Amino acid sequence: MMDQSFTLKILILKSSNDNYIENKLKKIKIIKKIGEGSYGVVFLLNNNDVIKIFKNSTLKNTILNESNYLIPIKNENRELIFYYKYINEKKENNYIISLYAIELIKDNIIDNMNNIEFNSYFIILPLCTSFYNTFNIYNMELINIKNGIPFTLKIMKRLIQISDFLETKYNILNLDFKLNNFMFKNNSKNIDNLIMIDFSITKKKTKIPYNIDNKYYIWPESNNILIEYFPSYSACINGLELLFGYKYINNIRNNHKLDYYLKMIKEKDKKAYNIFLNGLILKMNTENFLNLLKCSI
Repeated sequence: MMDQSFTLKILILKSSNDNYIENKLKKIKIIKKIGEGSYGVVFLLNNNDVIKIFKNSTLKNTILNESNYLIPIKNENRELIFYYKYINEKKENNYIISLYAIELIKDNIIDNMNNIEFNSYFIILPLCTSFYNTFNIYNMELINIKNGIPFTLKIMKRLIQISDFLETKYNILNLDFKLNNFMFKNNSKNIDNLIMIDFSITKKKTKIPYNIDNKYYIWPESNNILIEYFPSYSACINGLELLFGYKYINNIRNNHKLDYYLKMIKEKDKKAYNIFLNGLILKMNTENFLNLLKCSI
């Protein structure tokens, strides 16, 4: 197997880990590339941490700010805001992944990664295991599995607990509410250890229009849904994904198909149907939806 490792020079601005000293230049050894998303590339480090490097030239068009221990990073068209924790209170650490370090790449990356520019921002995080990989259920239909509905409702409850924390403490809502963004920091299948690692947020009850095109987890009536209903609505979309598989629910954009899925849930479990009805059709705010889940599970 070809060696993919290389050494990279980084400048660290903020750190919450003794391995990364603030206001210092440091050389880190990258072992291999392990993933790539729309806005960043993730590499594994030799100490089993990961570094996520943002693809675009963040030096020119990124606002780096500190506010209540949150670091907002806006992309060039100002659509998405990624928030990462670099200092965690004990309770926050149960909901959001802690950030170890943030700042600038000081080398050009020679790894056929020409979409990463010199002086792009990076973040260093602990290595996490994705929700889907932990349970090996990506695109598996859970509706006909014995514990499929109870498992799905427990996941939805955990997602809403995380969202409720963000709303209650920071008055922000997550608009990137998809299962790929929820992970386990340690080797665990305990749903109470599921945490959020990457999210796009907006202020609660904001009057600023937000580009929500192509975000499956808030279709099909996204333009008619008040911002504060997004978490409960999106949790239900993720619930549908678990019960019926992403490949089936991703392209549903009419109420007839939505009614079909609700009917199937009603035939299996009337309590679960009531939860999905309230989240998708009647629509509830986060607090009320969380209370409904607590009473139903």
